[in-house]
Amino acid sequence: MKLGLGPIPLQGMARHELERLATAAVEASFDSVWVAESRSQGVGGGLAAAALVAQLVPIRVGALVDAGVYHPLHMAEDIAIADLTSQGRLEVLLRGGSDEHLQVLVAALSGAHLRFDGRELRVPARLDVNQPVPATLSLNPRPAQPIVPMWALQRAGALAHDLGLGLASAWSDGIKVPPATGRVPGMLLCRSGADPADLLRAAGESAGYFLIAAGTPPDVTAAGRRLAGPLRMPGFPEWINAQ
Repeated sequence: MKLGLGPIPLQGMARHELERLATAAVEASFDSVWVAESRSQGVGGGLAAAALVAQLVPIRVGALVDAGVYHPLHMAEDIAIADLTSQGRLEVLLRGGSDEHLQVLVAALSGAHLRFDGRELRVPARLDVNQPVPATLSLNPRPAQPIVPMWALQRAGALAHDLGLGLASAWSDGIKVPPATGRVPGMLLCRSGADPADLLRAAGESAGYFLIAAGTPPDVTAAGRRLAGPLRMPGFPEWINAQ
């Protein structure tokens, strides 16, 4: 089982508040810290914020990004730079985006040479000022990780499975952890008061990646004490958290 803090909304979040939450996550034994952009509300920069957090903590960092709002090759470049900046500790959760967006993004990150023959996308735009253009394009720089772990939020599994993306869902009563895709476990975005018994029930016999919402450092500390032991150690004695 993996335990992540967040995704922490960047909207209205001061830098010192983000730093305090990230530091608390390390102290509370979380595996990762996640941030969330919201471009529909004018708040981007999720990948840059994740790269910033990576300078503060030794654990993995994640970004929830709006995949359909800017070009997938620009996003691939941002992912590569954030991964290099974090020394190969980046994870990404994709919200939205057409099938073609996701296909181009994954192909670019894999090192494929892309042709400008998409149904919707052209890179660079076929404008006179951009001519002549090469027949193919590849991403430069490349990410630090051979494969950057990525999940698709609330999306049908067929395309995600074909592309090697993990599946992620928001918490609801009775939900199960989405099935794993290769080595990528299913992910659940959980409420702040998540109970370890509920999470273990949701995982069943599978591994799970749980992102836990928390708004203050004391909330982070309480969540870590409540969840880290039971999720990782079968038979974890409840009396330990009473000390």
